[in-house]
Amino acid sequence: MPAPAKREQALQPRKMALHESALSVREEARYSLAAVTAPQATTVAFLGLGAMGRPMATRLVEAGFRVRVYNRSPRPAEALAELGAQACATPEECARSASVIITMLSDAGALETVLRGVFAAFANARGNPRPVLVDMSTIGRKAAIAVGLRADAGGLDFVDAPVSGSVRPARAGELLALVGGSHEAVARARPVLSVLCKSVLHAGAVGQGQALKVVLNGIGAHHLVAFTSMLALGERAGIAREVLLQAFTTGAFATPSYAGKRDKLAARDYSADFTLALALKDCSLNTELQKEVGLHLPVHQSITEDVASGIQEGLGASDLFALEKYYASR
Repeated sequence: MPAPAKREQALQPRKMALHESALSVREEARYSLAAVTAPQATTVAFLGLGAMGRPMATRLVEAGFRVRVYNRSPRPAEALAELGAQACATPEECARSASVIITMLSDAGALETVLRGVFAAFANARGNPRPVLVDMSTIGRKAAIAVGLRADAGGLDFVDAPVSGSVRPARAGELLALVGGSHEAVARARPVLSVLCKSVLHAGAVGQGQALKVVLNGIGAHHLVAFTSMLALGERAGIAREVLLQAFTTGAFATPSYAGKRDKLAARDYSADFTLALALKDCSLNTELQKEVGLHLPVHQSITEDVASGIQEGLGASDLFALEKYYASR
């Protein structure tokens, strides 16, 4: 085969992939245009008003959406009602007749409790287009796929959309949504997600948003252990804390997460933006994904063991960067 023909043959898979990607983008854009309506014409149910959920729901109220809210303890929902949301007593009441249902819970167990009510609300619904259930919790790929199958059987489209970012980005609408689902479902959720997030990254089918979040959190776990262990080592070597923090947050290995923690760590303030216990949950989800795909990562296993040890020493409810105390005590 002549060289030009060989090159053309080799390029075919890449050309096909680019073509399919372009079609996907155009398809999602078409659905997005169809999905764009005035916020006040869209009813959003938001279930889970914890540290992340409350500022996210607040942004939707302020953007003009008709927002119904539910939380296991009623006080956060009552506070949102003062801003214009409708506080609901049960998940079923909250979800009923909503076109977009958002869940933001701590783990798969909490999500399951809420989903019973959500699915009950749509037990006899046959709407078109179908409501979109958007789970923004971090529950892992296997759990997301299972929820997606149940949602489909119950007459809802499903998007898994865990977010990267903590409380401050949630308040500012600067989260990154890592989403999995059909292009149509993602497009119909996008007008709502765009109020909450600076960017929406579509990773593929249902479950792939969770897979991407778990991988990203794996990098975060490496960063956490690197930062906190080297901070303990540097101080033990006699380097001033202020100097260490300046080097860590402005040097070649600086990251936004490091810079965002600088002031609190300088003050040894370990009040939780994201607890060490939740970090361990994320480490466990990473281990689960490794098992799913048949890849063993021993460094991650060591990280998980250190995080678990920090929790055993009473640091579980503190901010994840309190892991520094575990290393400093060794």
